[in-house]
Amino acid sequence: MDIRRHPAAWLAASLLALGATAHAAPQPKNVDPLRLQYEREKADCLTGKTSEPRNVCLREAAAAYAQARQGRLGSSADQSAQWAANALKRCEVQRGEDRTLCERRVREGQVVGSVDSGGELSTLTVRETDIPKAPGG
Repeated sequence: MDIRRHPAAWLAASLLALGATAHAAPQPKNVDPLRLQYEREKADCLTGKTSEPRNVCLREAAAAYAQARQGRLGSSADQSAQWAANALKRCEVQRGEDRTLCERRVREGQVVGSVDSGGELSTLTVRETDIPKAPGG
């Protein structure tokens, strides 16, 4: 394939080279780290390193960049705290023991799966040691 005849391939190769250079070279103080992240994500979209269709990937990369520039895209630590708060808020619809168990599941539960695999399942095993009263009573 002649790269000169395919502008998208040329652009992807240029962005990939830019991304590799950005990782290797020390960053000048006037470089916007959010813009560099966006350019890396855009290069990944253009080179097919993501599982999303190219147009969706580019749109999401641009949206994330816009959110980050507005200060509305937090760090992963901020997201974890926000997700935990959201999970606890969802427990508010429960009543009594169900609510208590829901909150314990959020705080102490074992998480299985991942967002990449389609979802996370949080489980909590509770063992009760109450001795039952007389049969039939």
